[in-house]
Amino acid sequence: MATSTPAPNLTTREITKPTLLHLQHSSSQIILWLLEELQIDYDLRLFDRPEGPAPHELRETHPQGKSPQLLLPGGRVITQVSAITLYLLRTYDTSHRFHNPEVDDPVREEQLVCIGVSDIAGKMGMILLWHGITLKSPFFIRPLFNKTRKFLHELFLDYDLKATLDVFEMELGEDKWFLGREEPGRVDFILHYFVDMVIQAGYIKWKDGKTGKEQYPRLQAWMARCEEREGWKRSLEKGNGYDLDFPGRWSK
Repeated sequence: MATSTPAPNLTTREITKPTLLHLQHSSSQIILWLLEELQIDYDLRLFDRPEGPAPHELRETHPQGKSPQLLLPGGRVITQVSAITLYLLRTYDTSHRFHNPEVDDPVREEQLVCIGVSDIAGKMGMILLWHGITLKSPFFIRPLFNKTRKFLHELFLDYDLKATLDVFEMELGEDKWFLGREEPGRVDFILHYFVDMVIQAGYIKWKDGKTGKEQYPRLQAWMARCEEREGWKRSLEKGNGYDLDFPGRWSK
């Protein structure tokens, strides 16, 4: 159960339960979804996403000023989706519904998580940077930036994104979830966001543009399973926006 309010001056408020500092349209949705699946008592502080850097209030609790941040009673602040998911599962999933250290393969889990938070995030960061530069540049130099952007896509970005989704399709195999469990785990909670970022922004499509053939059918079915879950639906209701089509929003 979450208590949701706009973000106050966080340095003056005593934290009595886990508190998520949640930024609109961001990877913080991963943590909000996991909290809803765990059904623990937590507090939620919502921040709208500005055009530029993240809200300065986020620097009051951590020098990087990013989201998600999980504030704990006693003053500890945990950042980074991989660390926060690890903490929440090890602390609150006592029935081992979503993780089981004695059964799960921790090396495979970490490898898949790293592909999301390092490989996809890095490539998408470069893609969005060049897309933003092109859109915001003066009209007389925009063709040059656009040409550079397309060159980078052709050189390696499109290939790398496709290869990453190929890996996910292979790793998923015939299983419902990435670690072969009956319920989603840390890998599923994290990778959903990064796959969704690629799909929503239109850089990879479920159907091949030339042949019309379905691409990544296992991954597509897995995404549907994620989004059919009541915990996911509640996380969308309690958040303040989840639109990862950054180029589409910038073009409006």
